[in-house]
Amino acid sequence: MTWSVSRLSSLQLNMFSRQFVSRTTQELQTASQEVSSGRRADIFKDLGSRAASTLRLRANEEETQTYLKSNGLLTHKLDAMLTSVDAIRDRVESVMNLAMANASRPSNGASTLQAEARAALESVVAILNTTYQSDHLFSGTRSDQSPMTRWSEVNPASGLSPQGVMADIAAAVPADGASAQAMLDEIDLVFASADTASPARNFEGTFYSGTPALDGAGQPADRVVARISAGQEIEYGVQANDLAFRETLKGLSLLATIDVSTIEDEAAYTTWMNSAIGSLSRGQSGTLDISARIGFHQKIIETEETRLTSLSLVHQMQIAELENVDPYEAVTRMTNLENQLRASYEVSARLTNLSFLNHLR
Repeated sequence: MTWSVSRLSSLQLNMFSRQFVSRTTQELQTASQEVSSGRRADIFKDLGSRAASTLRLRANEEETQTYLKSNGLLTHKLDAMLTSVDAIRDRVESVMNLAMANASRPSNGASTLQAEARAALESVVAILNTTYQSDHLFSGTRSDQSPMTRWSEVNPASGLSPQGVMADIAAAVPADGASAQAMLDEIDLVFASADTASPARNFEGTFYSGTPALDGAGQPADRVVARISAGQEIEYGVQANDLAFRETLKGLSLLATIDVSTIEDEAAYTTWMNSAIGSLSRGQSGTLDISARIGFHQKIIETEETRLTSLSLVHQMQIAELENVDPYEAVTRMTNLENQLRASYEVSARLTNLSFLNHLR
């Protein structure tokens, strides 16, 4: 019978020991990292083919967070718009009340109506020129420029001022109902931007410089649109040339241009005041509708933010399920590796201390 004895050199034994210690130390470092972070140290190696799922989930979560952030900014922007529209309505209310008190004839406070209307007009124009994060809220898609020209300032595009346009039409106090109506018809064309004879003095030529109501083809111009989630958009833009604001500005301009207390003819006075009050009334009703529309958009965004927040939570849970490690399993694995490494060191130390001399007597 033949006996074979396999032999390992001390060098081979030492190399095996060093490789074991090196591998165990690396695994221990990996386990320690997973225990401290709670996540897999090498996600793609551990997940294998399932790594595509975590990549897809992370992309979806990043998109969701982007929508949440942009919707948060949009919410603040709509808040600013709503506050501005409500401020316009409040500012005009006092002028309208004073005008209605003097609707049939100049009586209490009629002499101050022009000054009140002028002050309100300046205030409304300033509010319509409000900016949020460097964007003009009421300029439409032309948010880089102020929508409104101040009452006495010259619009560089037309070379005219709103005050100059109105003074040119109402150069004198109307003497009778017919002359008053003729002036009002001309002013109506201006605020409807339908004055083809002198287009430069139109509302969208001198008063307003934002996105026009109609494009070059005569179709409604594009409004400001926001994408609040994948596949869902809202058209939230409110512009200073919307009918409600044009009516408000027209009513204030009528009262700011002529001191109604100086109109002596009863028919002219009634015609002028009825037109101004009618414009202010339609403007107030229109701005109320605008506020309601802004509030509706705010509700849509609020609902969508709730859905996106819930969707984000689902994404995070799914990502955690794939990428996180079981803390108990990770701690147990780390403890076992520590014990293995400690045992290896102890064996190595005992072998190092062995010597033939220790057994000589």
